Amino acid sequence: MYKSYNTLEYIKQVRRRTRYNAAFILLIFPLLCGCTNSDHSNISPESDVQKFSSRQFTDAGLQEFITKVLGPNVSSQENAWGITRLTLATLYFHPDILVAKAELETARAGIKTAGQLPNPSFTVLGGPSAHYVGYGASILIEFFGRRYHRIKEARYRAAVAQWEVINTAWKLRSDTRSALLGVWAVSGRLKLVEETAAAKRELFTLEQARFDQGRASALEISQVRTEMIHAELSVSDLRREYAVRKAALAGAIGVPAEALDSIALDTKAFDVCPDLMEYRDSQDMRYQAVMQRADLRELLASYDAARQALRVEVSRRYPDVTISPAYNWDFSNRFEVNPSLQIPIFNQNEGPIAEAVGQEHEAAARLRRAENTVFKSISQATANYRGTTSILLQADELAKTVRVRLNQMQHRLQSGAIDRPTMVMTHIEQIQAETALLEAEIQQRQAIGQIEDSMQQPIFDHTSAAQVSGLLENNQRNSP
Repeated sequence: MYKSYNTLEYIKQVRRRTRYNAAFILLIFPLLCGCTNSDHSNISPESDVQKFSSRQFTDAGLQEFITKVLGPNVSSQENAWGITRLTLATLYFHPDILVAKAELETARAGIKTAGQLPNPSFTVLGGPSAHYVGYGASILIEFFGRRYHRIKEARYRAAVAQWEVINTAWKLRSDTRSALLGVWAVSGRLKLVEETAAAKRELFTLEQARFDQGRASALEISQVRTEMIHAELSVSDLRREYAVRKAALAGAIGVPAEALDSIALDTKAFDVCPDLMEYRDSQDMRYQAVMQRADLRELLASYDAARQALRVEVSRRYPDVTISPAYNWDFSNRFEVNPSLQIPIFNQNEGPIAEAVGQEHEAAARLRRAENTVFKSISQATANYRGTTSILLQADELAKTVRVRLNQMQHRLQSGAIDRPTMVMTHIEQIQAETALLEAEIQQRQAIGQIEDSMQQPIFDHTSAAQVSGLLENNQRNSP
């Protein structure tokens, strides 16, 4: 049974459990295994425009990256780009990943900075006479584990940056999935509207013939003509929207819109509703989310870093010792060792300690706030999914009924019981029922996308994602 917990209990649970979303973690694991040095000294707006315009899905680096992640067998489907392959292209091209990786590189460098020992200082001593020669040195010695706590804090900061890379990758996958879902939705709408326009053109032709024969009024032919014009305008509008959706997909990936013209988009992952049996229990979903979401793990690492920063400040209540060995000669050799330390009389670092305590409390509060936001998104997503699924079932029943009626009308048309315009009108009704079914499917797939985002788990095309094998090589693209 899922139990409520406070922040400290949650931290203990997270540290005992390391099960993440293996499919997606393995998918972006190549981005986390080290960063190479790069020279950005030649960056210029002109070259950036040229580089962006030349991006293609045939890029050798992208193909190598996809092959490393998905394996060499993907070459047989080289021109079919579904969610998984488009996500990899996004992780390769999009600059948000470069920013997150650069921040990770900086945070890892902070570990080295935190572990550096203070350099000694060397002093040449002057004396009261020309024969006086003296040398001195000062060596700072840190006590009470200050350097250890400082290094540990830096490691938590690096963990924060590493989880930010994963969280950024999830956001990019979400944007790519949403954009591809938009293309799929508009494509389905366009197909049905084109079918409607064709049916209304046929109906107009039939009514025009009836009008010429004196069997239809001018008002009737005018109404049919108006409906035909509206249908054709809808076709034009959806073609425009389709181009806009493709441009949005290209923007989500980080390539120019014309790059999509060279590939075939694979949207079959949206054709069938995925199995959501494991997401029926909202309590279990909440538990999985707090254990696996990258943004919550990032906030947890921030909390650990704040706790470690507090320990650093507490250790500063006790002064460091400076050892100053010295040698001087004034007709005789003299060796001295002069220890010194600050005397904590006026303050014992109470101010920085209080600030560190406040920052620790802020980190815990931010973690709880983020958890509450995630819980709310899970509840909304599951409620939306249940509601849209109910609507989808009703729309499916209606579409089945209309299909049966269409078959019956076809038989009646063949027997001469009805005329062709009546048959065309029945066909238009069937298209309208299919349109309602499509809209219900679109709403349901969008709700599933909300569940995927709230859980940070791949639901669409999860089979391909689960086949991803871990790699030790990282994505070598480190420049725009």
